[in-house]
Amino acid sequence: MKKINFAIELGSNMTSIYKAGVGVVLHDRSVVVTGIKGKHEVAVAVGNDAYTSGMEYRKVVDNGQIDFSLAEILLGEYFKKIEITKRDGVLFLVSLDNMKYVAEFKNLAYALGVNYVKVLPSIIATTYGFEIENFRKSFLIVDIGVNTEIAVINNGRILTGATVYNGGSNIDQKIAKLIYDEKCIEISKESAEKVKNELATLLPNDIRSMTIEGFIKDTTEYSKVEVSSSDIFGIVVSEYSNIASAILQIISSLDSEVNLDIKRHGIYLCGASSKIAGIEKFLKVKLDLESFRYKPNIVTMIGAGQILDDEQNIEKLVAQNS
Repeated sequence: MKKINFAIELGSNMTSIYKAGVGVVLHDRSVVVTGIKGKHEVAVAVGNDAYTSGMEYRKVVDNGQIDFSLAEILLGEYFKKIEITKRDGVLFLVSLDNMKYVAEFKNLAYALGVNYVKVLPSIIATTYGFEIENFRKSFLIVDIGVNTEIAVINNGRILTGATVYNGGSNIDQKIAKLIYDEKCIEISKESAEKVKNELATLLPNDIRSMTIEGFIKDTTEYSKVEVSSSDIFGIVVSEYSNIASAILQIISSLDSEVNLDIKRHGIYLCGASSKIAGIEKFLKVKLDLESFRYKPNIVTMIGAGQILDDEQNIEKLVAQNS
């Protein structure tokens, strides 16, 4: 009997693959440089090799939307690298919004020669990664990354949830626009992301600053400009306020018993864009929740490992959340 022995999360920034009994065997960028060989589009470089190649790379997942043709090229190279074959089974961990593409994910696996495949919302694996003791209660899970995943989960089943298109990607775009509009410098998306990672804060008195380079507006001349936390503070507060509003909207749809569980357990927070100064106090005030539990963005892969250990539970979780 075939067994699911790999879990795959094809994220907007990174692709992670977990092998049962081993751990994370791949964590690399979800980007690819392609070329034409005969009549077919093929990989020239993938992952970090593509990102640092100096060639124009393409994102496999752009603002949550998956290009399945590029995904086949990217995962084809990754499957070869870690030796996933037709004898293996794979579990795709996908965003809530992308659960409508279950058939496409299965066809992707089939195209890569893997015939045993399941699809599960990634936020279920995230819940397992928090190592919650009383799984029969209801818990609020929030994963803030490029976008934001919000779900209320009880006993491995999503009671309600949504993908919210607020998060790191929006902040990057707004930072680039602000620097262009106010400082007359055009910067790359990588530079905008660096500004976000270095300076984004929810603390109004943050005084950090940095110097970045870019093209002077409407010219080909290069220049440097200083950017501070206060410059981008309004962008950051607005984005996280939108996330808080989305969480409140989801909570408001729940019955009193589930709300009581959430009040008792608080918010379970993870994701690359949750690593921001002041977020705990900000969300406690916005959501009126006292308890706050945080784990880094590897939490989904930690949960994936736990799920892969129990084949029967995989079937149950997939059935509950399909």
